[in-house]
Amino acid sequence: MGFANLLYSWTVLFPIAVLLYYFFRKKFEVKTISSTMFWEQSMRETKVSPYLKNLQKNALFYLQMLALLLLLFILLAPFITKEEAIRGQTIIIVDTSASMLVEKDGTSLFDKHKDAIRKLVNERSGQPITIVATGKEPTTVIREEKNAEEVILAIDQLKVSYEHEFMERAIEFTQSIAAEREVDIHIFTDSLEQQTLPEASDKMAWSVNASNDNYQNVSIDKFGAIATQDGTEAIIKLINQSGKNIDGILILTDSLTETVFVKSDFMVEGEDELLLSFKDLPTSTALTAKILVDDDYAVDNDAHIILGNDATSAIIDNQLHELIKKAFEAVGLSVSTGSKNELIASTDASIIVTNDVAFLELGNKPIILIGRNDGNPEEVTGVISTLSDPLFSIADLSDVYVSEVYPAFNEHETIAMIGNKPLIQKSSRGDIIILADVEMTDWPLHASFPLFIWSAIGQVGAEGNALGTFTPNERRAVLSSTQAGRIEVFTIEDEYVTTIADSSSFIAPQPPGVYKAREEAIEKLFTVQLEPEELNLETGSSYRIGKAINGKGTEVNKWMIGKYFIFPVLLLMLMEWEVQRRRGYPN
Repeated sequence: MGFANLLYSWTVLFPIAVLLYYFFRKKFEVKTISSTMFWEQSMRETKVSPYLKNLQKNALFYLQMLALLLLLFILLAPFITKEEAIRGQTIIIVDTSASMLVEKDGTSLFDKHKDAIRKLVNERSGQPITIVATGKEPTTVIREEKNAEEVILAIDQLKVSYEHEFMERAIEFTQSIAAEREVDIHIFTDSLEQQTLPEASDKMAWSVNASNDNYQNVSIDKFGAIATQDGTEAIIKLINQSGKNIDGILILTDSLTETVFVKSDFMVEGEDELLLSFKDLPTSTALTAKILVDDDYAVDNDAHIILGNDATSAIIDNQLHELIKKAFEAVGLSVSTGSKNELIASTDASIIVTNDVAFLELGNKPIILIGRNDGNPEEVTGVISTLSDPLFSIADLSDVYVSEVYPAFNEHETIAMIGNKPLIQKSSRGDIIILADVEMTDWPLHASFPLFIWSAIGQVGAEGNALGTFTPNERRAVLSSTQAGRIEVFTIEDEYVTTIADSSSFIAPQPPGVYKAREEAIEKLFTVQLEPEELNLETGSSYRIGKAINGKGTEVNKWMIGKYFIFPVLLLMLMEWEVQRRRGYPN
């Protein structure tokens, strides 16, 4: 035992002073007085508290001295030392990617990790624990919770999110939570290189819990399909990640009708790949490829594709302004420029952007026409007004200035006017026609210009029943077919999944598959595909970096015990008051 505030040791003068007071207090002679005046009172006190009467001779002195000594003891801040686990926060990073569903002996790696986390939590019951789930945007499942039951409940509710773990983001997020406090960070994943972790410090330790099991896996690495004049062609690439030959069955079906188009046996040699091609398949909107194999990872045994998906490239007439190319690049398309002959060669393969009206009659897919090469512009004044069209759901053109416009096409629908002149039209095929060159407007200076281009790409670059291909939990703005922008998501079997209130913040479901997006009476298909990183299983060793913290090591701590003597002091003072009351001040 020790004392933290020896500075207050001078207060020992107070009990010494009391002791000296009692040494030099006045003494009284005991004399016998022949009187019975106080006899009755004396007998009453003796009967009421016989034990106190025996103590009354020196009780007040002893009580005062004991109270003073206890107060001195408390002032000196006494403590006792004890060895205990180093305190601090435990942060657990849980990999929730699809690869955590790999199984060995009938139990997934994710479930094994959850069991290990429960054991760790029980060992550190009462200490603050934070759980972080990985993903594109790492999330805090529970933060600084000391109740072990609450932490275990949160662990039980953890699920695989299917998206890639992006472990670097999770580590940076965890460091921001830890700040400058002592933390013991445990990472539960399949594999993590030591170089990924920051340098260890006195306040931060890292434990990586990985898997070194030898897994067997065959995955669908690539799956593509195109519509032809004779039907559909499909190509599938399989990869065997194990060291031995594996055979199985490939089933190719229509995702909507579940009609089986192909059922074929295959064999993939160890550490090798196999390319399968199928021609003259029936016409289909969406295809699903499934392999039946005896492996440890079933999630990558399915793949889905929608035919006539979003276009990913555009070719722009080299006669158009450079700002148009910049706008298309800003929305994420692969953009190139070309002459008229190059545009003709790319018809139906890429989005065509030109001012040549002849392309309105070429090809089978709609184009974007900006300006006209067969007429002269006319001056125009006024404010732009638009009809209710999805093109303008996020692009407001009311503050755009236009000086001149070209003559309109009589056979096409006008969806935007400036003054009494048509500005933007749409053809029955879906062509989008802007009746002005960018040099005639200040539109490129407004944020609505790339937003309009993005909306236009969504309309001309995809077929009407396709919304696109997403990765699990991918957040992306999609072009709404209605002004409300409210989308309901269903599985291909018409099971309700979720409702997206705003199409500009669309979030894809987690499990891979084919889904339906419904806006009022309009229904579009989209697929959710695993990211390429989740098709390859990785294994690694477990290790630890940094000194032991939180249960892995101990330290000598001071347990302050002074506060436990405050109540005894109060009790002693109460007893002093009672003794003084009973004895009376004259004595």
